[in-house]
Amino acid sequence: MSSSNTQLLPQKEAAVFKTIVVRLKFYETKQYKKGLKAADSILKKYPEHGETLAMKGLTLNCMDRKQEAYDFVRLALKKNMLSHVCWHVYGLLYRSDRDYKEAIKCYKQALRRDKDNGQILRDLCLLQIQTRELTGFIETRRQLLAINPKNRNNWVGFAVSHHAAGDLDMALKVLESYEGTLEDTSNADYEHSEMLLYKAQVLEEKGELEKTLAHLEKSEPLIVDKQSFREKRAELLLKLGRLEDAEAMYRELLSINSDNYQYHKGLLEARGYTDDVVAGGVKQDELVSIYRELSQMHPKSNAIKRIPLDFLTGDRFKESFSSYVKPFLRKGVPSLFSDVKPLYSKPDKVQIMEEVMVKNLERLRSEQKLVGEDDVDPPVTVLWVLEYLANHFDRKGDSPRALQLIDEALDYTPTVIDLHLTKARIYKHAGDFQKASDECEIARKMDLADRFLNTMSVKYMLRADRRQPAEGTVTLFSKDGDNPNNLFDMQCMWYEIEFGRSCLRSRLYGKALKKLTAVNKHFTDIIEDQFDFHTYCLRKMTLRAYMMLLRCEDTIYKHKFFVRAAFSIVQCYIALHDNPASAQEGEEDPELKGLSDAEVKKILRKRRKAQARAEEESADDKNKDKGKKNDPKGKGKTIKQDDPDPDGEQLAKVEKPLDEASRYVSILQEHAGNLIETHLLSMEVYMRKTRLLKVFCLYILNTMQL
Repeated sequence: MSSSNTQLLPQKEAAVFKTIVVRLKFYETKQYKKGLKAADSILKKYPEHGETLAMKGLTLNCMDRKQEAYDFVRLALKKNMLSHVCWHVYGLLYRSDRDYKEAIKCYKQALRRDKDNGQILRDLCLLQIQTRELTGFIETRRQLLAINPKNRNNWVGFAVSHHAAGDLDMALKVLESYEGTLEDTSNADYEHSEMLLYKAQVLEEKGELEKTLAHLEKSEPLIVDKQSFREKRAELLLKLGRLEDAEAMYRELLSINSDNYQYHKGLLEARGYTDDVVAGGVKQDELVSIYRELSQMHPKSNAIKRIPLDFLTGDRFKESFSSYVKPFLRKGVPSLFSDVKPLYSKPDKVQIMEEVMVKNLERLRSEQKLVGEDDVDPPVTVLWVLEYLANHFDRKGDSPRALQLIDEALDYTPTVIDLHLTKARIYKHAGDFQKASDECEIARKMDLADRFLNTMSVKYMLRADRRQPAEGTVTLFSKDGDNPNNLFDMQCMWYEIEFGRSCLRSRLYGKALKKLTAVNKHFTDIIEDQFDFHTYCLRKMTLRAYMMLLRCEDTIYKHKFFVRAAFSIVQCYIALHDNPASAQEGEEDPELKGLSDAEVKKILRKRRKAQARAEEESADDKNKDKGKKNDPKGKGKTIKQDDPDPDGEQLAKVEKPLDEASRYVSILQEHAGNLIETHLLSMEVYMRKTRLLKVFCLYILNTMQL
């Protein structure tokens, strides 16, 4: 190691070094080329100056020259291992590569050289909360508070660290200590208001409901978010059994938003009507009286008209349902069936709804009037009665009757897009994915500017294993046209899952894994994206939302998109284990099945020409971009490299597919253990790995769940 004298720069060179790091002139403003030039000017005279070598490495890392960056930083440590700057930069390199464990080690080494460095402590605590190293996170936050107790973020961060670790008593003490340092709290501002609401959340989670309510009522003049205050106060009053006050609070909330179902639920609970009582249809007279009163106060509220359908029975339900659906049928609201779909869990109500709608259809055909009406209804009303009944019989599993009704509606008005979507849905439920895709495509072509129709058509194409037209259709609304990477950049997971499942059905395991593992990458990115919020939320005092974010990220793998993708990935690896030859040989292209030899040769010839043309265009693009990849302007921008494995061939050639499957099975068992499919897949994997004890345990568990 060089002597300490070689690590001290003269005044002139020290000033140049400060332009790189201390004044943040080049590094923070992303003027990497200028920063590199400044570092080289110092190293030309003092080639063994460790901190300059480290900063040059950091600059190179930002220019996407990672190997050179690591070489320079390691050389810097070799020249000056006692410098906190060198260790800090080494940690920043590891952090940029998402190797957080190594980055934390480097930061701790830097703190051994400069234990009170606030910047290093802040960087360290970010990594600790990111990796949920909560014990170290608490200690780092304590050190930051000790260094600068006048900084509000240090107090709040220390409280949040204890809250995240589950130590609610200490979190509350820290918040109260911080409140004691405040001089003037008479003015209401958003940030202080959020801290007061956050304190109420900590008190509530601690189980001290009386103190929480007292704190809220005392802090009411200082709380800016009045709606959150009202909602939390009503919830606390209900939990404490102060039902009259809770009812008054929920009525006040309903006067603000009468269509909020949570407010209705709270009001009914305050009146003593639990979910079981409402669902059971008992005490109907009292419930009818409540909603008759509410309907007079809020005559335009749709929720007040809809909720009684949940608890009414018999003739009362029939009368209420009949009057409820008439405005929707006259106006032609396609979402009517989705609105009343929860009622289909009650067989007696299903029969009544069918009877009402069939009678409406019969009277419209004969007199052009709905049942119980004297005025003639618009001619289009019969169309929506037919559409509702088609959905109704589809829900009951009577596909022929549903198709008959929807065809009658289409004969009446063939240009209504929603009718084609309903027909596609009926075909899908009947198992005819080809006809479902055809109907959805008809609907899409009726309005080419509708993104929703485009999405539905692509989804149905993929379920019919029409991958090639689906690829062309889905890119119609993408930014870069037919660039497939654009969908990956947009994290279009529904498309990747459907495409991967289609390839799995066609036994194209490489392509299936390529799309499905992309979903796993998206969830990894979602977890990484929380990094920026660790400082932002503390600075903006959005503490309640921040705790929701942390808890959401901890359970992110429970999301249905990840679970679906993981199930299919495990099935792919099981298939590759059972038939290793399929990874090398590939499978017959389903688009060529049933064609004559001449037709197959013609299609293959077209594909070869298209591939050659694409390769030629790609080569031209590379020549145009040559010399630009290293960003000659020094702005830190890089050009994306081509995917070396676009069809997932390397993914399908994995040596131990069961080991890869076990990795996903472990995640599913931890986060989706409540699903029977998780344990069935686990049994499939462990049986092939001859882990019979685990198979037996899973069998017992499944038997208990069934």
